[in-house]
Amino acid sequence: MAIKSRNLYLYLALACFAGVIAIFIVDGYLGIYDTVYITSGEHEQKIEPDYWQRPWAKEHGYDYYGVGSEWGEPVYFRYEIDNRTFSTYSTNIEASVWKSGQKIIDLLDKDASIASFEQATLDWTLQTDELGIGSFETGKKYSVSVKVNHGDVERKIVVDFPRIVEPAPPR
Repeated sequence: MAIKSRNLYLYLALACFAGVIAIFIVDGYLGIYDTVYITSGEHEQKIEPDYWQRPWAKEHGYDYYGVGSEWGEPVYFRYEIDNRTFSTYSTNIEASVWKSGQKIIDLLDKDASIASFEQATLDWTLQTDELGIGSFETGKKYSVSVKVNHGDVERKIVVDFPRIVEPAPPR
């Protein structure tokens, strides 16, 4: 009789251990995750979902990701939302360009419905000719903020242009 109760406690301990491990795996996997890919020139940068949650970034006010580009070159964005939940995730996804607290242009405005354990990918391009060179001094540095919103989540990407150049006249 004593041998069976000893095995019972062993099995109970193993079941509890497996349960704790399962909780950590499920807690770390389930959720809504977004990844941003930015291609400027020939260089692609990937912003992982955990970048926005780093404690040092929040403490020092780094609520954005910085990327550089040359004036006149397009900047390509790819935005992936990964729904790792047991229900469909519906949201409106917006991407817009801001300068000095004012919206300059909308790049994307789309409703998305992502089934459980599925992924949605959206692409858009930032063209510098859409920003309009008329109100900027040539030869100066210029930065814009690209804000990506879905639900109550906002991602801010600052695109720096080292210097603005006049477009070449058509031939």
